[in-house]
Amino acid sequence: MEQISLSEDLITEILCRLPVKSVTRFKIVSKAWNNLISNVCIPRISNLSGFLFHSTEDCMNYFSYSDNNEGCGNDGEGFVESLTSLLPSEYFPYKLFDSCNGLILLGSSLREHRYYVCNPLTKQCVAIPKARERVLESAPALAFDPRDSSHYKIIRFVRARMVSEAEIFSSETKTWINCKLNLKPPGHILFFVMRSVYSRGGILYSITDQGTIVCYNIEAPTEVEIVEVPDENYPYGRGVIELCKGVLNYANRNESKLLIWLFDDRHHNNSHSGSKAAGGTSLWTLKHSICMDDWRNIIHSAAEREFGYTRIYIIHPNSDIIFLGNRYMIYSYHLKSNKLELVCRRSTVFSQLLFLALLAMLRQRVERF
Repeated sequence: MEQISLSEDLITEILCRLPVKSVTRFKIVSKAWNNLISNVCIPRISNLSGFLFHSTEDCMNYFSYSDNNEGCGNDGEGFVESLTSLLPSEYFPYKLFDSCNGLILLGSSLREHRYYVCNPLTKQCVAIPKARERVLESAPALAFDPRDSSHYKIIRFVRARMVSEAEIFSSETKTWINCKLNLKPPGHILFFVMRSVYSRGGILYSITDQGTIVCYNIEAPTEVEIVEVPDENYPYGRGVIELCKGVLNYANRNESKLLIWLFDDRHHNNSHSGSKAAGGTSLWTLKHSICMDDWRNIIHSAAEREFGYTRIYIIHPNSDIIFLGNRYMIYSYHLKSNKLELVCRRSTVFSQLLFLALLAMLRQRVERF
Protein backbone atom coordinates (compact mmCIF):
# COMPACT_ATOMS: atom_id res chain seq x y z
CA MET A 1 0.00 0.00 0.00
CA GLU A 2 1.32 3.42 -0.94
CA GLN A 3 2.15 5.64 2.03
CA ILE A 4 0.62 9.12 1.98
CA SER A 5 2.78 11.90 3.39
CA LEU A 6 1.03 15.01 4.68
CA SER A 7 2.68 18.36 5.22
CA GLU A 8 2.93 19.76 8.75
CA ASP A 9 0.57 22.60 7.82
CA LEU A 10 -2.09 20.15 6.65
CA ILE A 11 -1.69 17.96 9.75
CA THR A 12 -2.06 21.08 11.88
CA GLU A 13 -5.26 22.08 10.09
CA ILE A 14 -6.74 18.61 10.60
CA LEU A 15 -5.81 18.38 14.28
CA CYS A 16 -7.13 21.86 15.02
CA ARG A 17 -10.61 20.80 13.94
CA LEU A 18 -10.75 18.19 16.71
CA PRO A 19 -11.70 18.67 20.38
CA VAL A 20 -8.87 19.61 22.74
CA LYS A 21 -9.09 16.34 24.71
CA SER A 22 -8.80 14.26 21.56
CA VAL A 23 -5.86 16.24 20.26
CA THR A 24 -4.06 15.98 23.60
CA ARG A 25 -4.20 12.16 23.42
CA PHE A 26 -2.36 12.21 20.08
CA LYS A 27 0.76 13.67 21.72
CA ILE A 28 1.95 10.10 22.37
CA VAL A 29 2.15 9.31 18.64
CA SER A 30 5.67 10.68 18.28
CA LYS A 31 8.01 13.40 19.52
CA ALA A 32 7.23 15.46 16.43
CA TRP A 33 3.48 15.26 17.09
CA ASN A 34 4.03 16.05 20.77
CA ASN A 35 5.89 19.21 19.82
CA LEU A 36 3.38 20.19 17.12
CA ILE A 37 0.33 19.67 19.33
CA SER A 38 1.81 21.34 22.43
CA ASN A 39 3.24 24.39 20.69
CA VAL A 40 0.94 25.00 17.74
CA CYS A 41 -2.38 23.14 17.89
CA ILE A 42 -3.39 23.60 21.53
CA PRO A 43 -2.84 27.39 21.57
CA ARG A 44 -5.02 27.62 18.46
CA ILE A 45 -8.02 25.61 19.64
CA SER A 46 -8.16 26.20 23.40
CA ASN A 47 -11.24 27.94 24.78
CA LEU A 48 -9.56 29.17 27.97
CA SER A 49 -10.57 32.77 28.54
CA GLY A 50 -10.95 34.72 31.72
CA PHE A 51 -9.61 36.98 34.44
CA LEU A 52 -6.73 35.97 36.64
CA PHE A 53 -6.05 38.41 39.46
CA HIS A 54 -5.11 38.90 43.09
CA SER A 55 -7.96 39.54 45.51
CA THR A 56 -5.49 39.86 48.37
CA GLU A 57 -1.71 39.92 48.37
CA ASP A 58 -1.45 36.17 48.83
CA CYS A 59 -4.64 34.95 47.17
CA MET A 60 -5.18 34.49 43.43
CA ASN A 61 -8.61 34.23 41.84
CA TYR A 62 -9.93 33.33 38.42
CA PHE A 63 -13.22 34.05 36.66
CA SER A 64 -14.00 32.50 33.31
CA TYR A 65 -15.41 34.81 30.66
CA SER A 66 -17.33 34.06 27.50
CA ASP A 67 -17.54 36.37 24.48
CA ASN A 68 -21.07 35.20 23.72
CA ASN A 69 -22.55 37.24 26.57
CA GLU A 70 -22.78 34.30 28.92
CA GLY A 71 -20.79 36.34 31.40
CA CYS A 72 -18.46 35.05 34.09
CA GLY A 73 -18.47 31.73 35.82
CA ASN A 74 -17.13 31.42 39.34
CA ASP A 75 -15.05 28.35 38.61
CA GLY A 76 -11.98 30.08 39.90
CA GLU A 77 -11.23 27.82 42.85
CA GLY A 78 -10.66 24.78 40.68
CA PHE A 79 -8.62 26.70 38.13
CA VAL A 80 -6.36 28.32 40.73
CA GLU A 81 -5.88 25.00 42.52
CA SER A 82 -4.88 23.30 39.27
CA LEU A 83 -2.47 26.15 38.54
CA THR A 84 -0.85 26.34 41.97
CA SER A 85 -0.57 22.54 42.14
CA LEU A 86 2.09 22.86 39.44
CA LEU A 87 4.27 25.01 41.72
CA PRO A 88 6.61 23.95 44.56
CA SER A 89 4.55 24.12 47.74
CA GLU A 90 7.47 25.19 49.92
CA TYR A 91 7.63 28.58 48.18
CA PHE A 92 4.01 29.65 48.66
CA PRO A 93 2.53 32.22 48.34
CA TYR A 94 3.05 33.23 44.73
CA LYS A 95 2.71 36.53 42.91
CA LEU A 96 1.13 36.88 39.50
CA PHE A 97 3.39 38.94 37.24
CA ASP A 98 2.26 38.50 33.65
CA SER A 99 0.45 36.37 31.09
CA CYS A 100 1.12 36.14 27.39
CA ASN A 101 -0.70 33.99 24.83
CA GLY A 102 -1.64 31.29 27.31
CA LEU A 103 1.53 31.19 29.42
CA ILE A 104 1.51 32.62 32.93
CA LEU A 105 4.51 34.10 34.76
CA LEU A 106 4.52 33.80 38.54
CA GLY A 107 7.08 34.43 41.23
CA SER A 108 7.57 33.26 44.78
CA SER A 109 6.75 35.79 47.48
CA LEU A 110 9.20 34.07 49.81
CA ARG A 111 12.17 33.71 47.48
CA GLU A 112 12.87 36.89 45.55
CA HIS A 113 14.04 36.71 41.95
CA ARG A 114 12.61 33.18 41.60
CA TYR A 115 10.17 32.85 38.70
CA TYR A 116 8.01 30.13 37.19
CA VAL A 117 6.34 29.88 33.77
CA CYS A 118 3.16 27.79 33.70
CA ASN A 119 0.95 26.50 30.93
CA PRO A 120 -2.38 25.79 32.66
CA LEU A 121 -3.74 23.92 29.66
CA THR A 122 -0.92 21.39 29.28
CA LYS A 123 -0.26 21.32 33.06
CA GLN A 124 3.39 22.21 32.59
CA CYS A 125 5.48 24.40 34.88
CA VAL A 126 9.10 25.43 34.40
CA ALA A 127 11.33 26.82 37.15
CA ILE A 128 13.44 29.67 35.80
CA PRO A 129 17.07 29.97 36.93
CA LYS A 130 17.37 32.56 39.65
CA ALA A 131 17.78 36.11 38.40
CA ARG A 132 20.42 38.56 39.58
CA GLU A 133 20.01 39.94 43.09
CA ARG A 134 20.92 43.29 44.66
CA VAL A 135 19.44 45.36 41.85
CA LEU A 136 16.40 47.60 41.66
CA GLU A 137 14.11 45.65 39.39
CA SER A 138 10.75 46.26 37.76
CA ALA A 139 8.10 43.60 37.44
CA PRO A 140 9.19 40.99 34.87
CA ALA A 141 7.34 40.64 31.56
CA LEU A 142 6.67 37.57 29.45
CA ALA A 143 7.19 37.52 25.66
CA PHE A 144 5.67 34.58 23.78
CA ASP A 145 3.88 34.03 20.50
CA PRO A 146 3.39 30.41 19.33
CA ARG A 147 2.95 31.62 15.75
CA ASP A 148 6.60 32.69 15.71
CA SER A 149 8.34 30.28 18.06
CA SER A 150 7.74 27.65 20.72
CA HIS A 151 10.25 29.49 22.93
CA TYR A 152 9.50 32.36 25.29
CA LYS A 153 11.52 35.12 26.91
CA ILE A 154 11.30 36.92 30.26
CA ILE A 155 12.36 40.56 30.35
CA ARG A 156 12.90 42.77 33.36
CA PHE A 157 14.35 46.27 33.52
CA VAL A 158 16.79 46.93 36.35
CA ARG A 159 18.99 49.66 37.80
CA ALA A 160 22.47 48.49 38.75
CA ARG A 161 25.02 51.06 39.92
CA MET A 162 22.82 53.85 38.50
CA VAL A 163 22.84 52.25 35.03
CA SER A 164 19.64 51.16 33.25
CA GLU A 165 19.84 47.58 32.05
CA ALA A 166 17.63 44.86 30.66
CA GLU A 167 17.84 41.28 31.83
CA ILE A 168 16.52 38.70 29.38
CA PHE A 169 15.93 35.02 29.99
CA SER A 170 15.46 32.76 26.95
CA SER A 171 13.81 29.36 27.23
CA GLU A 172 15.89 28.33 24.22
CA THR A 173 19.28 28.96 25.85
CA LYS A 174 18.00 28.60 29.44
CA THR A 175 20.21 31.49 30.57
CA TRP A 176 19.91 35.15 31.58
CA ILE A 177 21.80 37.85 29.69
CA ASN A 178 22.36 41.47 30.78
CA CYS A 179 22.25 44.40 28.34
CA LYS A 180 23.09 48.03 29.10
CA LEU A 181 20.41 50.24 27.59
CA ASN A 182 20.70 53.20 25.29
CA LEU A 183 17.62 55.29 26.10
CA LYS A 184 16.10 57.57 23.46
CA PRO A 185 15.51 60.35 24.26
CA PRO A 186 18.26 60.33 26.92
CA GLY A 187 17.70 61.43 30.48
CA HIS A 188 14.91 59.02 31.41
CA ILE A 189 15.18 56.59 34.30
CA LEU A 190 13.71 53.24 33.34
CA PHE A 191 11.89 52.38 36.54
CA PHE A 192 9.20 51.38 37.58
CA VAL A 193 7.28 49.25 34.99
CA MET A 194 3.63 48.77 35.90
CA ARG A 195 2.33 46.68 32.99
CA SER A 196 3.75 45.19 29.78
CA VAL A 197 2.24 43.79 26.60
CA TYR A 198 4.05 41.85 23.91
CA SER A 199 3.49 42.43 20.20
CA ARG A 200 4.20 39.88 17.53
CA GLY A 201 7.52 40.69 15.91
CA GLY A 202 9.47 41.13 19.12
CA ILE A 203 8.25 44.49 20.47
CA LEU A 204 7.54 44.78 24.18
CA TYR A 205 5.53 47.82 25.31
CA SER A 206 5.72 48.72 29.00
CA ILE A 207 3.98 51.54 30.85
CA THR A 208 5.87 53.09 33.76
CA ASP A 209 4.87 54.98 36.87
CA GLN A 210 6.40 58.09 35.30
CA GLY A 211 3.70 58.29 32.62
CA THR A 212 5.90 56.98 29.83
CA ILE A 213 5.74 53.94 27.58
CA VAL A 214 8.86 51.92 26.91
CA CYS A 215 9.10 50.51 23.38
CA TYR A 216 11.64 47.70 23.50
CA ASN A 217 12.70 45.47 20.64
CA ILE A 218 13.98 42.29 22.26
CA GLU A 219 15.83 41.44 19.05
CA ALA A 220 17.86 44.68 19.46
CA PRO A 221 18.22 44.48 23.23
CA THR A 222 20.34 47.58 23.83
CA GLU A 223 18.00 50.13 22.22
CA VAL A 224 14.96 51.60 24.00
CA GLU A 225 12.47 54.21 22.76
CA ILE A 226 10.62 56.23 25.41
CA VAL A 227 7.19 57.64 24.46
CA GLU A 228 4.99 59.83 26.63
CA VAL A 229 1.36 58.89 27.15
CA PRO A 230 -1.16 61.28 25.53
CA ASP A 231 -2.80 62.47 28.77
CA GLU A 232 -1.31 64.20 31.79
CA ASN A 233 -2.21 64.73 35.44
CA TYR A 234 -5.35 62.62 35.49
CA PRO A 235 -6.82 62.36 39.00
CA TYR A 236 -7.62 58.66 38.57
CA GLY A 237 -4.02 57.57 38.10
CA ARG A 238 -2.22 56.31 35.06
CA GLY A 239 -4.13 54.47 32.41
CA VAL A 240 -3.61 51.04 30.87
CA ILE A 241 -2.05 49.75 27.68
CA GLU A 242 -3.20 46.76 25.68
CA LEU A 243 -2.85 45.34 22.20
CA CYS A 244 -6.21 45.28 20.46
CA LYS A 245 -6.26 43.65 17.03
CA GLY A 246 -2.52 44.06 16.86
CA VAL A 247 -2.48 47.82 17.62
CA LEU A 248 -1.29 49.35 20.89
CA ASN A 249 -4.13 51.10 22.75
CA TYR A 250 -3.86 53.44 25.72
CA ALA A 251 -6.97 54.06 27.83
CA ASN A 252 -7.72 56.26 30.80
CA ARG A 253 -10.59 58.16 32.37
CA ASN A 254 -11.21 61.58 33.83
CA GLU A 255 -14.17 62.82 35.85
CA SER A 256 -16.74 62.20 33.13
CA LYS A 257 -15.13 60.52 30.11
CA LEU A 258 -13.38 57.33 29.15
CA LEU A 259 -10.72 57.98 26.51
CA ILE A 260 -8.91 55.53 24.22
CA TRP A 261 -5.97 56.37 21.97
CA LEU A 262 -4.23 54.34 19.26
CA PHE A 263 -0.45 54.34 18.90
CA ASP A 264 1.14 54.88 15.49
CA ASP A 265 4.24 52.69 15.61
CA ARG A 266 5.17 53.57 12.03
CA HIS A 267 6.74 56.82 13.20
CA HIS A 268 8.06 56.26 16.69
CA ASN A 269 11.43 54.90 15.54
CA ASN A 270 12.09 58.23 13.82
CA SER A 271 11.16 60.28 16.87
CA HIS A 272 13.13 61.13 19.99
CA SER A 273 10.80 63.86 21.25
CA GLY A 274 8.37 62.20 23.62
CA SER A 275 4.84 61.93 22.18
CA LYS A 276 5.63 63.57 18.84
CA ALA A 277 6.93 61.94 15.69
CA ALA A 278 9.24 63.49 13.12
CA GLY A 279 7.60 66.57 11.59
CA GLY A 280 5.54 67.22 14.73
CA THR A 281 2.92 64.56 14.00
CA SER A 282 1.41 63.07 17.14
CA LEU A 283 2.12 59.41 17.78
CA TRP A 284 -1.35 59.04 19.31
CA THR A 285 -4.80 59.21 17.72
CA LEU A 286 -7.87 59.61 19.93
CA LYS A 287 -10.22 56.83 18.82
CA HIS A 288 -12.95 56.92 21.48
CA SER A 289 -14.21 59.60 23.85
CA ILE A 290 -17.04 58.02 25.84
CA CYS A 291 -19.28 59.95 28.21
CA MET A 292 -19.57 58.12 31.52
CA ASP A 293 -22.37 60.20 33.03
CA ASP A 294 -25.01 57.58 32.22
CA TRP A 295 -22.96 54.95 34.05
CA ARG A 296 -23.21 56.65 37.42
CA ASN A 297 -26.66 55.31 38.25
CA ILE A 298 -25.76 51.79 37.15
CA ILE A 299 -22.56 51.66 39.17
CA HIS A 300 -24.05 53.47 42.20
CA SER A 301 -27.01 51.10 42.27
CA ALA A 302 -24.66 48.11 42.35
CA ALA A 303 -22.38 49.53 45.02
CA GLU A 304 -22.85 52.89 46.65
CA ARG A 305 -20.12 55.48 46.06
CA GLU A 306 -18.09 53.16 43.82
CA PHE A 307 -18.15 55.32 40.67
CA GLY A 308 -15.12 57.29 41.81
CA TYR A 309 -13.16 54.08 42.36
CA THR A 310 -14.05 52.64 38.97
CA ARG A 311 -11.08 52.33 36.65
CA ILE A 312 -10.13 50.59 33.44
CA TYR A 313 -8.56 47.16 33.84
CA ILE A 314 -8.00 45.84 30.35
CA ILE A 315 -9.06 46.03 26.70
CA HIS A 316 -10.10 42.82 24.99
CA PRO A 317 -7.31 41.89 22.56
CA ASN A 318 -9.64 40.72 19.81
CA SER A 319 -12.97 42.48 20.33
CA ASP A 320 -14.31 45.98 20.89
CA ILE A 321 -14.82 45.41 24.60
CA ILE A 322 -13.35 47.25 27.58
CA PHE A 323 -13.29 45.77 31.07
CA LEU A 324 -13.45 48.15 33.98
CA GLY A 325 -14.39 47.88 37.59
CA ASN A 326 -13.99 48.83 41.22
CA ARG A 327 -13.41 47.09 44.52
CA TYR A 328 -16.50 44.91 44.22
CA MET A 329 -17.37 44.46 40.56
CA ILE A 330 -16.10 44.03 37.01
CA TYR A 331 -18.04 45.50 34.10
CA SER A 332 -17.78 45.10 30.34
CA TYR A 333 -18.42 47.99 27.99
CA HIS A 334 -19.14 47.18 24.34
CA LEU A 335 -17.87 49.99 22.14
CA LYS A 336 -20.13 49.15 19.19
CA SER A 337 -23.39 48.85 21.12
CA ASN A 338 -22.47 51.36 23.86
CA LYS A 339 -23.71 48.85 26.40
CA LEU A 340 -22.38 48.59 29.95
CA GLU A 341 -22.92 45.21 31.62
CA LEU A 342 -22.11 43.79 35.03
CA VAL A 343 -19.80 40.82 34.47
CA CYS A 344 -18.67 39.76 37.95
CA ARG A 345 -19.82 40.64 41.44
CA ARG A 346 -17.91 39.74 44.57
CA SER A 347 -19.03 39.82 48.18
CA THR A 348 -15.43 40.33 49.20
CA VAL A 349 -13.41 43.38 48.27
CA PHE A 350 -11.00 43.28 45.34
CA SER A 351 -8.30 44.56 47.68
CA GLN A 352 -4.79 45.02 46.33
CA LEU A 353 -5.85 44.23 42.80
CA LEU A 354 -2.37 43.70 41.44
CA PHE A 355 -3.15 42.36 38.01
CA LEU A 356 -6.02 41.48 35.75
CA ALA A 357 -5.23 39.26 32.79
CA LEU A 358 -7.57 38.37 29.97
CA LEU A 359 -6.35 35.09 28.53
CA ALA A 360 -8.32 35.42 25.33
CA MET A 361 -5.47 35.07 22.86
CA LEU A 362 -5.64 31.31 23.40
CA ARG A 363 -9.06 31.15 21.84
CA GLN A 364 -8.79 33.49 18.89
CA ARG A 365 -8.29 32.01 15.45
CA VAL A 366 -4.70 32.15 14.25
CA GLU A 367 -3.92 32.53 10.58
CA ARG A 368 -1.66 30.01 8.93
CA PHE A 369 1.99 30.90 9.00
